[in-house]
Parts: sequence; structure tokens; C-alpha cells
Amino acid sequence: MFIRAAMVAAAFSLSVPAPTPAWAQGACENCDLPPGCRGNGNQKPDRNNGRNCQTLQITIESDVDFGRLVLLGSGEGRVLLDLDTGEKRLIGDIDDLGGVSVSGRAVITGAPLEEVRVDLPTQVAMRDVTGGQAIMRDLVTNLPALPQLDIDGRLEFSFSGTLVIEANTDGAGRLRGRVPISVEYP
Repeated sequence: MFIRAAMVAAAFSLSVPAPTPAWAQGACENCDLPPGCRGNGNQKPDRNNGRNCQTLQITIESDVDFGRLVLLGSGEGRVLLDLDTGEKRLIGDIDDLGGVSVSGRAVITGAPLEEVRVDLPTQVAMRDVTGGQAIMRDLVTNLPALPQLDIDGRLEFSFSGTLVIEANTDGAGRLRGRVPISVEYP
């Protein structure tokens, strides 16, 4: 019986992209401003009929952390994190060595009662300086279908994903990755 025991400490950091001109993204111009506030000079109250033209900001309060894991055998291992509790569910040739597992948390601020669109990638490569690697797939949030900032211009949400270490991958090390989260007004 082949036993492969490689310790994995998996976490990922979040990367909030710097504001990019909307025309470069193929979206609307000034999407960090609410509709009605997007033209030149529209940030002045007399030009936007009293609308609150606050730009969107996102703050990451906690990164996702899968804790400490060990690969066993020669098969694939997957780790799923519960969005609310951070509880781990292990599938395949992987075992838990403890450590804190945490789902990510973020806060969006902007114009009160405006809808927002939050985009996360479908997968993120995770790497270690020694060559270890894995993939985080199936990123999820607890956002409603049509997210909207509250009366104070705030929206908090949790996010997580599934850590996948494939059978032919060396996953040893302290794995890290960056998740670009984009937020804009529709």
C-alpha cells in the first residue's frame, strides 16, 4: 500500500482589484458610482437630484483558512468549508490535523439602498514557495440573488470554496492564493 503523507496548511488571501476603468472591463463607465451619478460632474448634488453618489468600497475582514491537513495515499483530496461555521468536510485521501478553519468575511460600503454585483472567480490556484500546489474551486457566498446595500450603505457577506488537491499534485507546504473580488453597481 502506497502512503503519501504530506502536510498542507492551506489559506488564501483576498485581493480586491484596484479600480479599473469600466471601459477596460467591458462594463459601464464609472461602475463604482451608482446609476445617475456616472457622468462628468454628476457627483455634485444639484446635478443628481439629491442622490447619494458614494463610490463602492470592499473590506476583507477575514481570509478563508482551511487549517492543517495531511494527504494520505495516492488519491485526490477535497476540503469543503461551511459558510456559517467554518466547519470542514473532508472527502478522499485527506485528513484533518487541526488548526482553525475559517470562511472569509467581507463588507461592502457605498450608496444606501443601491443594488450591487459581486463577482468571484470560478477557481483560484494556490501555491507554496517550495512548489506545492492546489486549486480552490466552486467559490460561494451567502449573498442573496440581488444583493443590496442596507440603509447605512453596508452589506456584509461570507464566502468560501472547495480546496482540491489532485492525485498527481504535490500539495505539501503552506499554500496561498489570491482571490480577485470585483464589486460594482449594475
